[in-house]
Amino acid sequence: MRLLKTILLCLLILPLDGFAKKDGLAHLSGKIEGYKYGSSIIIVDPQGNLPDDTLKMSADGSFKTAFAVKYPTELIFTIEQPQVQFKFYATQNSHAQMSISLRKGNGEEYAANIDYLGDNKEVFSFIQSHDYNNLIGEKYSDEKIKKMSFAEFQQELRKDINQMKADLTPLKDKMFKAAKAAEWEKKYTYELMRYSEVETTEDKDYSEWWANQDINNDQNLASNCVARKYKLQKNSGQNDFDVAFIKDLPRYFANKEIYFNCANEHIVNVLASAPVNVDEIYNTYKKLYAGHENDIPDYVKASYEEAKRHVAGKQAPDFEMTDETGKKVKLSDLRGKLLYIDVWATWCAPCRAEIPNMKTLSAHYKDDPSVLLVSISIDQDEDRWKKSISGTEKESNWNHYHVEGVLESEFCKRYSIAGIPRFLIIDRNGKIVSLDAPRPGEPSTIELIDKN
Repeated sequence: MRLLKTILLCLLILPLDGFAKKDGLAHLSGKIEGYKYGSSIIIVDPQGNLPDDTLKMSADGSFKTAFAVKYPTELIFTIEQPQVQFKFYATQNSHAQMSISLRKGNGEEYAANIDYLGDNKEVFSFIQSHDYNNLIGEKYSDEKIKKMSFAEFQQELRKDINQMKADLTPLKDKMFKAAKAAEWEKKYTYELMRYSEVETTEDKDYSEWWANQDINNDQNLASNCVARKYKLQKNSGQNDFDVAFIKDLPRYFANKEIYFNCANEHIVNVLASAPVNVDEIYNTYKKLYAGHENDIPDYVKASYEEAKRHVAGKQAPDFEMTDETGKKVKLSDLRGKLLYIDVWATWCAPCRAEIPNMKTLSAHYKDDPSVLLVSISIDQDEDRWKKSISGTEKESNWNHYHVEGVLESEFCKRYSIAGIPRFLIIDRNGKIVSLDAPRPGEPSTIELIDKN
């Protein structure tokens, strides 16, 4: 009888989840304090192996869900309004509960305070304290890397990666530890590729590092290697470097599939700037397909036709944009001044990094009525753009406009803008000077503006 009473008492005090069937699902429940009813809450697998799961939320901010996971997976919990994201770890048959409260951080940004109960708590805590971007990504800004040789950058980065891997040691989950160590090693390789962004002349140690990379089995490595070689050749001052570089492409690759992918990717990037010698460049590219011209992708052919319409001296395509008061303005309304156009968005870190240089350029031309600086935002969130330009980012002689549609906007399509930041120069008669102008901080920018 005493044994029976003990068993009954245990049944009363143990949580029901302790007796949940092993159904292979990851179970998650919780509550968001201050939840705005109607705001979407989505669980996203960054690897794309699981479909996005939009949670069914109660008016009081509580939720409960279960989803299939084939293997341990790091997922992203995304709150739409206010915008907050954090990662958590899900495994088969796991049960977790979150109590989430949102707090406002610096500026307009929000963060989450999370009380986490249940399985994988140790890993959850580790993920929050060892965010790669916070510990390493933000540490190595372009400005910092510019001051380092590649050997110094490599040595310091390796030290940081090794420390993060050492911090994994106390954890019990072997699969998580192995996956995280492998992920950080891959990030280490790709982080080193960032040196290309600050390298102006060839660093021999960096060239040696690239020589040891297997670009024939990794499209990302191959694309970055090609981009670096192209940049160095462009900086060499050689005339017709585009033609010379395309002729050189075949000697970089043994893997023909990756070679043609890189060639196609590269030619589209080159054509996007509508160089004056566009026909010569395209004809050189066509020779790579000698005897197989029909295999040239349609999107490359379309890029060529588009580039011919955008060569320097052609009329710049007109388009409509909106100023911060909501007034519609056309590009053609600004004729009579040379336009230096900065295409950007508030969510683009490299774009925001150019704001101080735009201020300097604006100050340089503040007394010159023949030159007008223009920033065109492609932000999806127009209110966020308005808040951004209402502060210190707005200067005299510097006009701010917005176009809808992000990179799918009619403006971006007409100007073949597939990535930002992008800088354009249009002369006072509305003719194209350059659709791939130098950045505002480069010395050649003022020279090019004054020349035109």
